Parts: sequence; structure tokens; C-alpha cells
Amino acid sequence: MINNLNRPNSRVSPKQILWIGAVIYAIILILLVWIYYFEPLSQTLPPFWNDNLVSILILIPAVGAAVAGMLVMSQFERSEPPHRIWQVFTIGLWCWVAGEVSGLVNGVIYVDTPLPDFTFVDVFWLLGYFFLGLSLYYQLRLVYGSRKKRGTILYLGLVALALLVTAALTSFASKSGLGEGYAWIILFITVLYPVFDLTEGSIAIWLAFLFGRGQWSRPWWGLILFALADSINSFYWLGGYNFIPAMAQTTLDAVSLIAYPASYMVAGLALLSNYFILRYGENSGLLMLVKKSEFNISEK
Repeated sequence: MINNLNRPNSRVSPKQILWIGAVIYAIILILLVWIYYFEPLSQTLPPFWNDNLVSILILIPAVGAAVAGMLVMSQFERSEPPHRIWQVFTIGLWCWVAGEVSGLVNGVIYVDTPLPDFTFVDVFWLLGYFFLGLSLYYQLRLVYGSRKKRGTILYLGLVALALLVTAALTSFASKSGLGEGYAWIILFITVLYPVFDLTEGSIAIWLAFLFGRGQWSRPWWGLILFALADSINSFYWLGGYNFIPAMAQTTLDAVSLIAYPASYMVAGLALLSNYFILRYGENSGLLMLVKKSEFNISEK
């Protein structure tokens, strides 16, 4: 690990920066709810900005999380295992940023035509899951040490289980009349998103409890929120809203609207916190919040 344990040069402490970031993100969440439900800007903005303002606001924490991942990665030498873990984790986040940008591009290209069932958004999201999963795989091999084979078998088994669960849920959705008119593979991919979110996030949290790496699992907590948001979005896309009352639809919309950007926010703030701990150590003012054994992850 690169030895940067000096005092921050800025008059603003790392803890204050994190609080400022949290406040900014809270304001973004409030704006999202305000714009989505009350549309106060609909008469003042050009059509493109009016239609895509929510997506643009969500892009802010998405980019923030990816940049924070790069900062964490920069604190490790290339020869250190944690560098590879956070490198592929960050690549996964940038793939999702590309997916968000692709969504905006689709909004321009398909403004007057139906959106295809499978677009570059799906490509970038699937690539993101691949790299995030690879990061988790490297993390498992690291914490299992000399028992790397056991960690590999465990990871592959969980991936296989996630695919089986997705296939079962897809078949159930198809038989229930959800997603009528769509190809089975499109339904499978739609269901795959929340299943992968929940699987990868749960594995990371399980590792935190099992190996005492709580601080380092927190960037993965955002995936649990992604699972919630993606589940609602998949349910909506499959036609599930036709089977529930309007009040339930409004509630699900509100949960999804908040959980989706909050996923990036949680991951970004957690990564930024880890960066400050790595760079400034006890001078960051954050080590009191975690065990020092969690900080020394590169010694495992």
C-alpha cells in the first residue's frame, strides 16, 4: 500500500468533506422527488432537459462513485492484490456510468419511436456486473488466503445459483402473464439485474461479518439498494403494475426513485471514506469509526 499517512492540506477535514457530499446528495434526492412528482420546471426548460433532467441528476452520483473508486485504487501498488480488486470494481462502475449516458442517448435517438428490447444500456450494465463480480471473486480469493480454491468454488457456486434462481423466476413470470410478447432471453436479462444486485451485495456483506472487513464491504451496500430499485423496475417493465392498485404503484415509484440514485451515493461515499483512511490514516479522523484491523486489508 502506498504510504501517504500525512495530514490533509485542506482546511476542510475528510469528515467534513463526507458530510458535505452527503448533504449535496440529499439535496439531489429532494430535487428528484420534486421534479418527478411536481414538475416545477416543465415550463421553463427546453424539451431535452425537461425530459432527461432526472437522468442527468442521477448521473452525478454515478460519476462520483466511479471517481471515488479510482481514488481508492490509486492508493495501492499495482503488485498488491487490493489494487486489482478495486481496479475491476471501478471499471464496473464506469461501465454503469456508460450505461447511464447511453440511456440519455437513447432518449434522443428514440424520442419518437419505441425503444428496442435490448440496447447498449443493457450491454454496459451486463459488463458492469461482470467486472463487479470479478472484483468480488478477487476479494474472496484474498480473504481465503491459502484456501483460494475453496473461495473459487464458493463464488462459482453462488453465480450458478443466481442463474438458476433467475431462470426459475423468469419461467414463473412468463407463466404468470408478466412480460407477455417478449422473448424469454429478454425476460431473463430483466430478472437477472435485481438477482445479481442482491447476490453480489449479500456476498459482500456476508464477507464483512465473517472476516471483519466491514469498512471495505460498504461500497457493496449500494448493490442492495440497486436490487430494490431494479426489482421494482423489472416488475414494472414486465407489466406487473397492471395487477396492483394505483396507490401501490405510486409507493413503488417513490421507493425506486430514491433507491436507485441512493445506490450510487452509498457506494461513492463509502469509497471516498476508504480513500481518506488509506491516504491519511489516523489523521483522517475516520479510523475511530472502524477497527484498525479493517484498515490493514493489504496485510491479509
